[in-house]
Amino acid sequence: TENAVYPMMPGDVFVFSSNEVHYITGVDRELSITNLQFEPRFLIESGTERYGLNFCFFHSPGFKNRIPAAAAAVQQEYHRGIREELLKRETGYADAIKAYLKLMAIDLVRRHDYQTNDPGHNGGAIFDMASVYNYIEDHFSEEIRLKDVAEIAALSPNYFSHAFKKLNGISLWEYITAKRVEKAARLIAEQKNAATLLEIATQCGFNNTVNFNKAFKRQKGITPGELKKNTKLLSD
Repeated sequence: TENAVYPMMPGDVFVFSSNEVHYITGVDRELSITNLQFEPRFLIESGTERYGLNFCFFHSPGFKNRIPAAAAAVQQEYHRGIREELLKRETGYADAIKAYLKLMAIDLVRRHDYQTNDPGHNGGAIFDMASVYNYIEDHFSEEIRLKDVAEIAALSPNYFSHAFKKLNGISLWEYITAKRVEKAARLIAEQKNAATLLEIATQCGFNNTVNFNKAFKRQKGITPGELKKNTKLLSD
């Protein structure tokens, strides 16, 4: 990380905030990693903001990223639970996964000194992220203007753009595009041959198939047409 080098041992759990630089420097044996990434919106919606402002974006200076295997049994259990839900996809699996995420956050606060109690430790970004996420969730299929989103956060457009990227690790437009691609993938998988790709692209906020194809391939690694022919490509 920017501040330390940690050993990687079997069973260790590493936790990083969304804008925290980290990378693997070297591997001298076989290595298998389960990488769990999620939208901060899911924790904000389920009430995790009670632990402090911007829980997903900043952590206590006392938290050192690495939870050794001997102290990580609870986190390991929740990781396994999420994996099981994703594999089986039984009724309510999405809600179950959100519940596991919330439990993981609670464990980080209770046992691992993840969250600071200092209300001023917020990285200089103080605005209502929940309202911003909710607005994008409700309108990402439509034309979204930076000015409108910035007004929700009560910030200037330029400052909001900078703060959003700092908090999320990607720009506002990258975030919106990702939401559109996710919806398109769901529609393709659900509707199969019921709608054309142009119709799906339009429903998801893309103004032409060229941009749609580029964004979809960049995020999913396959084209919308390939997914339409074989909807199991992503579920595999």
